[in-house]
Amino acid sequence: MKSSLLKSVGIVSLSIFGSRVLGLLRDIVIASTFGAGALTDVFFVAFRIPNLLRRIFAEGSFNAAFVPAFTKKLKESKGKAEVLAGQVFGALLVLLTLTVVLGEILAPLIVKVVAPGFSGEKFAYGVKLLREMFPYIMLVSLTAFLGGILNSFNRFFAPAFSTALFNLSLIFSALFLSGELSVESLSIGVLIGGVLQVLLQVPFLKSISFNLRPIFRLSEEAKKVLINTVPGIFGFAVRQLSMLLDTVIASFLSSGAISYLYYANRFVQLPLGMFAIGLSQVLLPRLSRKLGEKDYHSELEAGILLCSAVVIPSAVGLILFGKPIVDLVFNHGAFTERDLIGTYSVLVCYSLGLFFFSMEKIVSNVYYSLEEFKIPVKVAAYTLVFNLIVNLILCFGLGMGAPGLALGTSLTSLLNLFVLLAILRRKFEIDVVRMVLEKGIRYSFLSIPVGALSFLGSSVYSENWNILEKTFAVSLIIGGAVVVYGALLFFIKDPVIQKLKEV
Repeated sequence: MKSSLLKSVGIVSLSIFGSRVLGLLRDIVIASTFGAGALTDVFFVAFRIPNLLRRIFAEGSFNAAFVPAFTKKLKESKGKAEVLAGQVFGALLVLLTLTVVLGEILAPLIVKVVAPGFSGEKFAYGVKLLREMFPYIMLVSLTAFLGGILNSFNRFFAPAFSTALFNLSLIFSALFLSGELSVESLSIGVLIGGVLQVLLQVPFLKSISFNLRPIFRLSEEAKKVLINTVPGIFGFAVRQLSMLLDTVIASFLSSGAISYLYYANRFVQLPLGMFAIGLSQVLLPRLSRKLGEKDYHSELEAGILLCSAVVIPSAVGLILFGKPIVDLVFNHGAFTERDLIGTYSVLVCYSLGLFFFSMEKIVSNVYYSLEEFKIPVKVAAYTLVFNLIVNLILCFGLGMGAPGLALGTSLTSLLNLFVLLAILRRKFEIDVVRMVLEKGIRYSFLSIPVGALSFLGSSVYSENWNILEKTFAVSLIIGGAVVVYGALLFFIKDPVIQKLKEV
Protein backbone atom coordinates (compact mmCIF):
# COMPACT_ATOMS: atom_id res chain seq x y z
CA MET A 1 0.00 0.00 0.00
CA LYS A 2 1.50 3.34 -0.97
CA SER A 3 1.34 6.33 1.28
CA SER A 4 -0.35 8.39 -1.45
CA LEU A 5 -3.39 6.13 -1.18
CA LEU A 6 -3.55 6.58 2.59
CA LYS A 7 -3.13 10.33 2.31
CA SER A 8 -5.82 10.59 -0.36
CA VAL A 9 -8.21 8.44 1.65
CA GLY A 10 -7.39 10.51 4.72
CA ILE A 11 -8.30 13.74 2.96
CA VAL A 12 -11.56 12.32 1.66
CA SER A 13 -12.43 10.66 4.97
CA LEU A 14 -11.84 13.82 6.99
CA SER A 15 -13.87 15.87 4.51
CA ILE A 16 -16.72 13.38 4.56
CA PHE A 17 -16.48 13.13 8.35
CA GLY A 18 -17.00 16.87 8.64
CA SER A 19 -19.92 16.64 6.26
CA ARG A 20 -21.44 13.66 8.09
CA VAL A 21 -21.14 15.43 11.45
CA LEU A 22 -23.01 18.37 9.96
CA GLY A 23 -25.45 15.85 8.49
CA LEU A 24 -26.13 14.48 11.96
CA LEU A 25 -26.56 18.02 13.27
CA ARG A 26 -28.97 18.65 10.40
CA ASP A 27 -30.98 15.57 11.31
CA ILE A 28 -30.97 16.53 14.98
CA VAL A 29 -32.51 19.86 13.99
CA ILE A 30 -35.06 18.15 11.74
CA ALA A 31 -35.93 15.52 14.36
CA SER A 32 -36.29 18.02 17.19
CA THR A 33 -38.28 20.43 15.02
CA PHE A 34 -40.59 18.01 13.21
CA GLY A 35 -40.18 14.68 15.05
CA ALA A 36 -40.83 11.42 13.19
CA GLY A 37 -44.35 11.56 11.83
CA ALA A 38 -46.49 12.48 8.85
CA LEU A 39 -44.63 15.71 7.99
CA THR A 40 -41.18 14.13 7.96
CA ASP A 41 -42.51 11.09 6.08
CA VAL A 42 -43.78 13.39 3.32
CA PHE A 43 -40.51 15.32 3.09
CA PHE A 44 -38.31 12.21 3.03
CA VAL A 45 -40.47 10.65 0.32
CA ALA A 46 -40.40 13.81 -1.81
CA PHE A 47 -36.65 14.26 -1.35
CA ARG A 48 -35.90 10.61 -2.09
CA ILE A 49 -36.91 10.96 -5.76
CA PRO A 50 -34.43 13.66 -6.87
CA ASN A 51 -31.83 12.13 -4.56
CA LEU A 52 -32.34 8.73 -6.15
CA LEU A 53 -32.06 10.14 -9.67
CA ARG A 54 -28.92 12.00 -8.63
CA ARG A 55 -27.31 8.74 -7.54
CA ILE A 56 -28.34 7.00 -10.75
CA PHE A 57 -27.34 9.63 -13.29
CA ALA A 58 -24.48 11.42 -11.58
CA GLU A 59 -22.68 9.68 -8.74
CA GLY A 60 -23.70 6.28 -10.08
CA SER A 61 -23.66 5.36 -13.73
CA PHE A 62 -22.37 8.60 -15.20
CA ASN A 63 -19.27 8.83 -13.06
CA ALA A 64 -18.70 5.07 -13.12
CA ALA A 65 -18.54 5.25 -16.92
CA PHE A 66 -16.91 8.67 -17.19
CA VAL A 67 -14.04 8.54 -14.67
CA PRO A 68 -12.19 5.49 -16.13
CA ALA A 69 -12.48 6.86 -19.69
CA PHE A 70 -11.50 10.37 -18.59
CA THR A 71 -8.53 9.10 -16.58
CA LYS A 72 -7.20 7.17 -19.56
CA LYS A 73 -7.67 10.18 -21.85
CA LEU A 74 -5.88 12.35 -19.30
CA LYS A 75 -2.84 10.07 -19.56
CA GLU A 76 -2.68 10.94 -23.28
CA SER A 77 -3.05 14.72 -22.92
CA LYS A 78 -4.92 17.32 -20.91
CA GLY A 79 -6.35 18.88 -24.06
CA LYS A 80 -7.96 15.62 -25.19
CA ALA A 81 -9.36 15.13 -21.68
CA GLU A 82 -10.91 18.62 -21.80
CA VAL A 83 -12.63 17.82 -25.09
CA LEU A 84 -14.04 14.55 -23.76
CA ALA A 85 -15.23 16.23 -20.57
CA GLY A 86 -16.86 19.03 -22.56
CA GLN A 87 -18.75 16.59 -24.76
CA VAL A 88 -19.97 14.58 -21.79
CA PHE A 89 -20.83 17.85 -20.02
CA GLY A 90 -23.04 18.90 -22.94
CA ALA A 91 -24.84 15.56 -22.98
CA LEU A 92 -25.33 15.73 -19.22
CA LEU A 93 -26.89 19.20 -19.44
CA VAL A 94 -29.40 18.04 -22.04
CA LEU A 95 -30.26 14.87 -20.12
CA LEU A 96 -30.72 16.68 -16.82
CA THR A 97 -32.87 19.42 -18.33
CA LEU A 98 -35.23 16.85 -19.83
CA THR A 99 -35.31 14.94 -16.53
CA VAL A 100 -36.23 18.03 -14.51
CA VAL A 101 -38.99 19.02 -16.96
CA LEU A 102 -40.47 15.53 -16.93
CA GLY A 103 -40.22 15.38 -13.14
CA GLU A 104 -42.22 18.60 -12.74
CA ILE A 105 -44.93 17.32 -15.07
CA LEU A 106 -45.15 13.79 -13.68
CA ALA A 107 -44.80 14.66 -9.98
CA PRO A 108 -48.31 13.43 -8.99
CA LEU A 109 -47.76 10.10 -10.73
CA ILE A 110 -44.31 9.70 -9.17
CA VAL A 111 -45.59 10.26 -5.62
CA LYS A 112 -48.45 7.83 -6.25
CA VAL A 113 -46.00 5.15 -7.39
CA VAL A 114 -43.39 5.77 -4.68
CA ALA A 115 -45.80 6.16 -1.76
CA PRO A 116 -49.08 4.51 -2.74
CA GLY A 117 -50.14 4.62 0.89
CA PHE A 118 -50.30 8.43 0.77
CA SER A 119 -53.69 10.05 0.18
CA GLY A 120 -55.51 13.34 0.60
CA GLU A 121 -53.54 16.22 2.08
CA LYS A 122 -50.50 14.02 2.63
CA PHE A 123 -50.40 13.14 -1.07
CA ALA A 124 -50.93 16.75 -2.22
CA TYR A 125 -48.18 18.03 0.07
CA GLY A 126 -45.81 15.35 -1.21
CA VAL A 127 -46.42 16.48 -4.82
CA LYS A 128 -45.81 20.11 -3.87
CA LEU A 129 -42.51 19.36 -2.13
CA LEU A 130 -41.35 17.10 -4.95
CA ARG A 131 -41.91 19.81 -7.54
CA GLU A 132 -40.04 22.32 -5.43
CA MET A 133 -37.02 20.05 -5.00
CA PHE A 134 -36.77 18.43 -8.43
CA PRO A 135 -34.31 21.05 -9.81
CA TYR A 136 -31.91 19.79 -7.14
CA ILE A 137 -31.05 16.89 -9.42
CA MET A 138 -29.58 19.33 -11.96
CA LEU A 139 -27.43 21.05 -9.33
CA VAL A 140 -26.14 18.02 -7.46
CA SER A 141 -25.52 16.03 -10.64
CA LEU A 142 -23.30 18.81 -11.94
CA THR A 143 -21.53 18.75 -8.57
CA ALA A 144 -20.87 15.02 -8.89
CA PHE A 145 -19.68 15.39 -12.50
CA LEU A 146 -17.25 18.19 -11.61
CA GLY A 147 -16.13 16.13 -8.63
CA GLY A 148 -15.32 13.22 -10.94
CA ILE A 149 -12.98 15.47 -12.91
CA LEU A 150 -11.28 16.73 -9.76
CA ASN A 151 -10.88 13.17 -8.42
CA SER A 152 -9.08 12.20 -11.61
CA PHE A 153 -6.57 14.97 -10.86
CA ASN A 154 -6.20 13.60 -7.30
CA ARG A 155 -8.15 16.56 -5.93
CA PHE A 156 -10.54 15.02 -3.41
CA PHE A 157 -11.36 17.74 -0.88
CA ALA A 158 -14.00 19.79 -2.71
CA PRO A 159 -16.10 16.85 -3.99
CA ALA A 160 -16.08 15.22 -0.55
CA PHE A 161 -16.72 18.40 1.43
CA SER A 162 -19.43 19.86 -0.82
CA THR A 163 -22.20 18.10 1.08
CA ALA A 164 -21.16 20.05 4.18
CA LEU A 165 -22.51 23.20 2.52
CA PHE A 166 -25.69 21.32 1.65
CA ASN A 167 -26.15 20.29 5.27
CA LEU A 168 -25.50 23.81 6.54
CA SER A 169 -28.15 25.11 4.16
CA LEU A 170 -30.74 22.68 5.51
CA ILE A 171 -29.83 23.48 9.11
CA PHE A 172 -30.25 27.24 8.67
CA SER A 173 -33.45 26.79 6.65
CA ALA A 174 -35.00 24.56 9.35
CA LEU A 175 -33.96 26.91 12.15
CA PHE A 176 -35.01 30.20 10.59
CA LEU A 177 -37.76 29.35 8.09
CA SER A 178 -39.69 26.48 9.72
CA GLY A 179 -41.84 28.85 11.77
CA GLU A 180 -43.41 30.30 8.63
CA LEU A 181 -42.99 27.48 6.09
CA SER A 182 -43.08 24.34 8.29
CA VAL A 183 -41.41 21.36 6.58
CA GLU A 184 -41.42 23.27 3.29
CA SER A 185 -38.44 25.19 4.69
CA LEU A 186 -36.38 22.07 4.09
CA SER A 187 -37.20 22.21 0.36
CA ILE A 188 -35.77 25.72 0.21
CA GLY A 189 -32.67 24.49 2.02
CA VAL A 190 -32.23 21.67 -0.49
CA LEU A 191 -32.17 24.05 -3.45
CA ILE A 192 -29.84 26.58 -1.81
CA GLY A 193 -27.55 23.74 -0.76
CA GLY A 194 -27.42 22.43 -4.32
CA VAL A 195 -26.32 25.83 -5.63
CA LEU A 196 -23.59 26.08 -3.00
CA GLN A 197 -22.30 22.60 -3.88
CA VAL A 198 -21.80 23.56 -7.52
CA LEU A 199 -20.13 26.85 -6.68
CA LEU A 200 -17.61 25.14 -4.38
CA GLN A 201 -16.18 23.08 -7.27
CA VAL A 202 -15.49 26.08 -9.52
CA PRO A 203 -12.38 27.56 -7.83
CA PHE A 204 -10.82 24.10 -7.52
CA LEU A 205 -11.29 23.52 -11.25
CA LYS A 206 -9.62 26.88 -11.90
CA SER A 207 -6.72 25.89 -9.64
CA ILE A 208 -5.84 23.03 -12.00
CA SER A 209 -6.40 25.28 -15.05
CA PHE A 210 -9.00 22.95 -16.46
CA ASN A 211 -11.00 24.51 -19.29
CA LEU A 212 -14.49 23.02 -19.13
CA ARG A 213 -17.22 24.13 -21.50
CA PRO A 214 -20.19 22.22 -22.90
CA ILE A 215 -19.69 20.77 -26.38
CA PHE A 216 -22.87 19.62 -28.08
CA ARG A 217 -21.30 17.23 -30.56
CA LEU A 218 -20.07 13.76 -29.72
CA SER A 219 -16.84 11.99 -30.65
CA GLU A 220 -16.55 8.22 -30.70
CA GLU A 221 -14.98 8.28 -27.23
CA ALA A 222 -17.83 10.37 -25.83
CA LYS A 223 -20.39 8.09 -27.47
CA LYS A 224 -18.68 5.12 -25.86
CA VAL A 225 -18.92 6.77 -22.44
CA LEU A 226 -22.64 7.40 -22.97
CA ILE A 227 -23.19 3.86 -24.23
CA ASN A 228 -21.40 2.49 -21.15
CA THR A 229 -23.62 4.72 -19.06
CA VAL A 230 -26.79 2.95 -20.24
CA PRO A 231 -26.16 -0.40 -18.53
CA GLY A 232 -24.76 1.54 -15.61
CA ILE A 233 -28.04 3.43 -15.31
CA PHE A 234 -29.95 0.18 -15.11
CA GLY A 235 -27.47 -1.25 -12.61
CA PHE A 236 -27.59 1.73 -10.27
CA ALA A 237 -31.31 2.11 -10.89
CA VAL A 238 -31.91 -1.45 -9.75
CA ARG A 239 -29.81 -0.87 -6.65
CA GLN A 240 -31.64 2.36 -5.83
CA LEU A 241 -34.96 0.70 -6.58
CA SER A 242 -34.31 -1.63 -3.67
CA MET A 243 -34.27 1.45 -1.43
CA LEU A 244 -37.36 2.75 -3.18
CA LEU A 245 -39.12 -0.55 -2.49
CA ASP A 246 -38.48 0.02 1.20
CA THR A 247 -40.25 3.38 0.94
CA VAL A 248 -43.19 1.89 -0.97
CA ILE A 249 -43.66 -0.88 1.61
CA ALA A 250 -43.04 1.46 4.55
CA SER A 251 -45.77 3.82 3.30
CA PHE A 252 -48.29 1.11 4.26
CA LEU A 253 -46.89 0.86 7.80
CA SER A 254 -47.73 3.15 10.70
CA SER A 255 -46.65 6.78 10.58
CA GLY A 256 -42.96 7.17 11.37
CA ALA A 257 -41.71 4.00 9.62
CA ILE A 258 -40.18 5.94 6.73
CA SER A 259 -38.56 8.34 9.18
CA TYR A 260 -37.11 5.45 11.23
CA LEU A 261 -35.46 4.11 8.09
CA TYR A 262 -34.07 7.54 7.28
CA TYR A 263 -32.78 8.39 10.76
CA ALA A 264 -31.17 4.96 11.26
CA ASN A 265 -29.55 5.15 7.85
CA ARG A 266 -27.85 8.38 8.86
CA PHE A 267 -25.76 6.55 11.47
CA VAL A 268 -24.87 3.78 9.04
CA GLN A 269 -23.85 6.38 6.46
CA LEU A 270 -21.22 7.83 8.81
CA PRO A 271 -18.71 4.94 8.61
CA LEU A 272 -20.00 3.91 5.19
CA GLY A 273 -19.55 7.39 3.78
CA MET A 274 -16.26 8.14 5.49
CA PHE A 275 -14.45 4.96 4.54
CA ALA A 276 -16.30 2.82 2.00
CA ILE A 277 -17.62 5.59 -0.25
CA GLY A 278 -14.58 7.80 0.33
CA LEU A 279 -12.24 4.90 -0.42
CA SER A 280 -14.22 4.07 -3.55
CA GLN A 281 -13.82 7.64 -4.82
CA VAL A 282 -10.05 7.34 -4.44
CA LEU A 283 -9.74 3.79 -5.75
CA LEU A 284 -11.69 4.14 -9.02
CA PRO A 285 -9.25 6.48 -10.81
CA ARG A 286 -6.26 4.66 -9.27
CA LEU A 287 -7.49 1.25 -10.41
CA SER A 288 -8.25 2.66 -13.87
CA ARG A 289 -4.69 4.00 -14.18
CA LYS A 290 -3.09 0.76 -12.94
CA LEU A 291 -5.20 -1.66 -15.00
CA GLY A 292 -2.90 -4.39 -16.31
CA GLU A 293 -0.04 -3.40 -14.00
CA LYS A 294 1.41 -5.33 -11.06
CA ASP A 295 0.22 -2.72 -8.56
CA TYR A 296 -3.44 -3.28 -9.47
CA HIS A 297 -3.95 -6.17 -7.06
CA SER A 298 -2.05 -4.46 -4.23
CA GLU A 299 -4.20 -1.32 -4.59
CA LEU A 300 -7.32 -3.45 -4.32
CA GLU A 301 -5.96 -5.35 -1.31
CA ALA A 302 -5.10 -2.07 0.39
CA GLY A 303 -8.66 -0.84 -0.06
CA ILE A 304 -10.19 -3.99 1.40
CA LEU A 305 -7.76 -3.92 4.34
CA LEU A 306 -8.46 -0.28 5.25
CA CYS A 307 -12.21 -0.61 4.89
CA SER A 308 -12.46 -3.82 6.93
CA ALA A 309 -10.35 -2.48 9.77
CA VAL A 310 -12.66 0.50 10.24
CA VAL A 311 -16.13 -0.62 9.16
CA ILE A 312 -16.37 -3.86 11.16
CA PRO A 313 -15.69 -2.37 14.63
CA SER A 314 -18.00 0.51 13.69
CA ALA A 315 -20.80 -1.97 12.97
CA VAL A 316 -20.17 -3.77 16.26
CA GLY A 317 -20.36 -0.49 18.14
CA LEU A 318 -23.59 0.58 16.42
CA ILE A 319 -25.27 -2.75 17.17
CA LEU A 320 -24.34 -2.87 20.86
CA PHE A 321 -24.20 0.84 21.69
CA GLY A 322 -26.56 2.25 19.09
CA LYS A 323 -29.49 3.03 21.38
CA PRO A 324 -27.56 5.46 23.62
CA ILE A 325 -26.19 7.15 20.50
CA VAL A 326 -29.66 7.54 18.98
CA ASP A 327 -30.96 8.77 22.32
CA LEU A 328 -28.25 11.42 22.62
CA VAL A 329 -28.52 12.61 19.03
CA PHE A 330 -32.25 12.52 18.29
CA ASN A 331 -34.26 12.10 21.50
CA HIS A 332 -35.19 15.75 21.91
CA GLY A 333 -38.23 17.93 21.31
CA ALA A 334 -40.87 16.15 19.23
CA PHE A 335 -38.86 12.91 19.10
CA THR A 336 -40.53 10.33 21.38
CA GLU A 337 -39.56 7.11 23.19
CA ARG A 338 -41.44 5.18 20.50
CA ASP A 339 -39.33 6.92 17.85
CA LEU A 340 -36.17 6.02 19.77
CA ILE A 341 -37.00 2.32 19.92
CA GLY A 342 -38.15 2.24 16.29
CA THR A 343 -35.01 3.99 15.01
CA TYR A 344 -32.63 1.82 17.05
CA SER A 345 -34.31 -1.42 15.90
CA VAL A 346 -33.82 -0.39 12.28
CA LEU A 347 -30.22 0.68 13.02
CA VAL A 348 -29.32 -2.79 14.32
CA CYS A 349 -30.60 -4.45 11.15
CA TYR A 350 -28.80 -1.99 8.88
CA SER A 351 -25.56 -2.38 10.86
CA LEU A 352 -25.58 -6.15 10.31
CA GLY A 353 -25.00 -5.44 6.61
CA LEU A 354 -22.52 -2.56 6.95
CA PHE A 355 -19.51 -4.69 6.01
CA PHE A 356 -21.34 -6.09 2.98
CA PHE A 357 -22.40 -2.61 1.84
CA SER A 358 -18.79 -1.47 2.05
CA MET A 359 -17.24 -4.42 0.22
CA GLU A 360 -19.92 -4.19 -2.46
CA LYS A 361 -18.84 -0.64 -3.31
CA ILE A 362 -15.17 -1.59 -3.52
CA VAL A 363 -15.80 -4.69 -5.66
CA SER A 364 -18.10 -2.71 -7.95
CA ASN A 365 -15.21 -0.35 -8.66
CA VAL A 366 -13.18 -3.29 -9.92
CA TYR A 367 -15.82 -3.89 -12.59
CA TYR A 368 -15.94 -0.19 -13.48
CA SER A 369 -12.16 0.01 -13.82
CA LEU A 370 -12.43 -2.90 -16.26
CA GLU A 371 -15.17 -0.94 -18.07
CA GLU A 372 -17.49 -3.88 -17.42
CA PHE A 373 -20.99 -2.65 -16.62
CA LYS A 374 -23.37 -5.37 -17.77
CA ILE A 375 -22.52 -7.97 -15.15
CA PRO A 376 -23.30 -5.73 -12.14
CA VAL A 377 -26.60 -4.86 -13.84
CA LYS A 378 -27.66 -8.48 -14.17
CA VAL A 379 -26.59 -9.32 -10.63
CA ALA A 380 -28.43 -6.29 -9.22
CA ALA A 381 -31.59 -7.22 -11.15
CA TYR A 382 -31.64 -10.75 -9.77
CA THR A 383 -30.94 -9.62 -6.22
CA LEU A 384 -33.71 -7.00 -6.50
CA VAL A 385 -36.24 -9.81 -6.85
CA PHE A 386 -34.69 -11.50 -3.82
CA ASN A 387 -34.88 -8.23 -1.91
CA LEU A 388 -38.58 -7.77 -2.62
CA ILE A 389 -39.45 -11.31 -1.54
CA VAL A 390 -37.37 -11.14 1.64
CA ASN A 391 -38.75 -7.70 2.52
CA LEU A 392 -42.34 -8.88 2.25
CA ILE A 393 -41.63 -12.01 4.31
CA LEU A 394 -39.76 -10.17 7.05
CA CYS A 395 -41.98 -7.08 7.13
CA PHE A 396 -45.41 -8.68 6.94
CA GLY A 397 -44.98 -12.45 7.19
CA LEU A 398 -42.88 -12.26 10.34
CA GLY A 399 -44.35 -8.95 11.46
CA MET A 400 -40.99 -7.18 11.81
CA GLY A 401 -42.18 -3.94 10.20
CA ALA A 402 -39.50 -1.33 9.40
CA PRO A 403 -36.62 -3.38 10.94
CA GLY A 404 -37.54 -6.17 8.54
CA LEU A 405 -36.97 -3.83 5.59
CA ALA A 406 -33.51 -2.93 6.91
CA LEU A 407 -32.62 -6.59 7.51
CA GLY A 408 -33.80 -7.47 4.00
CA THR A 409 -31.48 -4.80 2.59
CA SER A 410 -28.53 -6.26 4.53
CA LEU A 411 -29.24 -9.80 3.34
CA THR A 412 -29.59 -8.61 -0.25
CA SER A 413 -26.23 -6.83 -0.07
CA LEU A 414 -24.61 -10.04 1.18
CA LEU A 415 -26.03 -12.01 -1.74
CA ASN A 416 -25.01 -9.32 -4.24
CA LEU A 417 -21.44 -9.24 -2.90
CA PHE A 418 -21.11 -13.03 -3.00
CA VAL A 419 -22.24 -13.23 -6.65
CA LEU A 420 -20.01 -10.34 -7.76
CA LEU A 421 -16.98 -11.92 -6.11
CA ALA A 422 -17.70 -15.32 -7.66
CA ILE A 423 -18.02 -13.90 -11.18
CA LEU A 424 -14.92 -11.75 -10.73
CA ARG A 425 -12.89 -14.84 -9.87
CA ARG A 426 -14.32 -17.10 -12.56
CA LYS A 427 -14.45 -14.72 -15.54
CA PHE A 428 -11.66 -12.23 -14.90
CA GLU A 429 -9.34 -14.35 -12.72
CA ILE A 430 -9.29 -11.65 -10.04
CA ASP A 431 -9.61 -13.63 -6.84
CA VAL A 432 -10.37 -11.52 -3.80
CA VAL A 433 -12.85 -13.89 -2.12
CA ARG A 434 -10.28 -15.21 0.32
CA MET A 435 -9.03 -11.69 0.95
CA VAL A 436 -12.52 -10.43 1.85
CA LEU A 437 -13.20 -13.46 4.06
CA GLU A 438 -9.86 -13.25 5.84
CA LYS A 439 -10.15 -9.54 6.53
CA GLY A 440 -13.78 -9.92 7.60
CA ILE A 441 -13.02 -12.73 10.06
CA ARG A 442 -9.83 -11.11 11.33
CA TYR A 443 -11.35 -7.74 12.20
CA SER A 444 -14.53 -9.30 13.55
CA PHE A 445 -12.39 -11.17 16.05
CA LEU A 446 -10.30 -8.08 16.82
CA SER A 447 -13.50 -6.11 17.43
CA ILE A 448 -14.47 -8.26 20.44
CA PRO A 449 -13.06 -5.69 22.94
CA VAL A 450 -15.09 -2.99 21.17
CA GLY A 451 -18.20 -5.12 21.55
CA ALA A 452 -17.53 -5.80 25.24
CA LEU A 453 -17.01 -2.13 26.02
CA SER A 454 -20.08 -1.14 23.98
CA PHE A 455 -22.26 -3.69 25.77
CA LEU A 456 -21.02 -2.51 29.15
CA GLY A 457 -21.66 1.12 28.24
CA SER A 458 -25.15 0.38 26.99
CA SER A 459 -25.95 -1.50 30.21
CA VAL A 460 -25.09 1.41 32.51
CA TYR A 461 -26.41 4.21 30.28
CA SER A 462 -29.61 5.90 31.44
CA GLU A 463 -32.06 7.85 29.29
CA ASN A 464 -32.94 9.87 32.40
CA TRP A 465 -29.52 11.54 32.54
CA ASN A 466 -29.24 15.16 31.49
CA ILE A 467 -27.65 16.14 28.19
CA LEU A 468 -24.20 16.75 29.67
CA GLU A 469 -24.13 13.37 31.41
CA LYS A 470 -25.28 11.64 28.23
CA THR A 471 -22.69 13.43 26.12
CA PHE A 472 -19.92 12.53 28.55
CA ALA A 473 -20.98 8.87 28.72
CA VAL A 474 -21.29 8.42 24.96
CA SER A 475 -18.00 10.24 24.32
CA LEU A 476 -16.27 8.14 26.97
CA ILE A 477 -17.47 4.82 25.55
CA ILE A 478 -16.76 5.71 21.92
CA GLY A 479 -13.39 7.24 22.77
CA GLY A 480 -12.51 4.29 24.99
CA ALA A 481 -13.45 1.82 22.26
CA VAL A 482 -11.27 3.64 19.73
CA VAL A 483 -8.30 3.71 22.11
CA VAL A 484 -8.65 0.04 23.11
CA TYR A 485 -9.06 -1.08 19.50
CA GLY A 486 -6.15 1.05 18.30
CA ALA A 487 -3.92 -0.18 21.11
CA LEU A 488 -4.77 -3.79 20.26
CA LEU A 489 -3.88 -3.26 16.60
CA PHE A 490 -0.63 -1.56 17.63
CA PHE A 491 0.27 -4.33 20.10
CA ILE A 492 -0.18 -7.13 17.56
CA LYS A 493 1.51 -5.08 14.81
CA ASP A 494 -1.54 -5.22 12.58
CA PRO A 495 -0.92 -4.46 8.86
CA VAL A 496 -3.02 -1.28 9.11
CA ILE A 497 -0.71 0.13 11.81
CA GLN A 498 2.35 -0.91 9.83
CA LYS A 499 1.09 0.94 6.76
CA LEU A 500 0.17 4.02 8.75
CA LYS A 501 3.78 4.22 9.89
CA GLU A 502 4.85 4.43 6.25
CA VAL A 503 2.86 7.61 5.63
